[in-house]
Amino acid sequence: MTGGSIKKYILFFVCLCLLCTHGFAEISELDQTPAANENTSSPHIFHNIGWNAVNSVTYNYGLNFVGAGVGTWGMIKTGLDWNWRNTVFESSWMPHIGGPVMAVGGLVPIMTPLVLYFTGRGLEDKRLKVTAAALTQTLMVTMAVQSPMKMITGRRDPGLVDNSFYRRVYGEDDFSGVFNWFNMDFINGWPSGHTANAFSAAATIAEIYHDNIWVKIGVYTYATFIGFGTTTVAHWASEAVAGALIGYAIGKTVGRSYRQFLEKDKVENNISFYATPFSAGINIRL
Repeated sequence: MTGGSIKKYILFFVCLCLLCTHGFAEISELDQTPAANENTSSPHIFHNIGWNAVNSVTYNYGLNFVGAGVGTWGMIKTGLDWNWRNTVFESSWMPHIGGPVMAVGGLVPIMTPLVLYFTGRGLEDKRLKVTAAALTQTLMVTMAVQSPMKMITGRRDPGLVDNSFYRRVYGEDDFSGVFNWFNMDFINGWPSGHTANAFSAAATIAEIYHDNIWVKIGVYTYATFIGFGTTTVAHWASEAVAGALIGYAIGKTVGRSYRQFLEKDKVENNISFYATPFSAGINIRL
């Protein structure tokens, strides 16, 4: 791991701790029972996190995750991955946009919750604060889901650029189907983490701001741009597609949970998991 990557993850944990401090402060003022927490003015970052994590994997009956795997296999077998890789490799301009995109895609998921939270506090805007908490949980769940996948699959990178992580590869036969299983690298490989983070955040915001078409267009345009950019420097096209499908499932699930809290909708599930920094358990509604 390079010094830049270490700094990025240190920054992530520092920002996460800041938001956790906000969540702890809110919880400490409340009765610690799930029933009491449901009626608070602003949900914390651990709101219904157990149930949200489970539902993220089973969202749409798990078809998003199945589609990520089957889609990757199909793009390898049909040559789509290899052909797109070579198109980028031979391009005079596409590899140059990948670096800035990767930097933006790594920083925005960390900074956006902080900006929204403090802006929401300043403007006394409840929806902004709820969105900040939701995005923090979304990032936590997305990292928890996609990092083990990278460690297990260990897919070889497309060899588009030369830097501390990648080696530019000339004149080799199709190696898009090379997987180094269980290589324990949680940064590189399948699926694209940048794309998963971008689409999970976009789906979360789109769910909370479901009544604003321009917000939806903006967040999904950003996520698509990040996904495209990753394929010009670090990822196969199928890894971006997989990241988008997985991220969407997570963001849709978490966003819906926080939207229900925001709108004070009655939770449909009779049995749900809950977790706070001080307690965890199962909430049964009779």
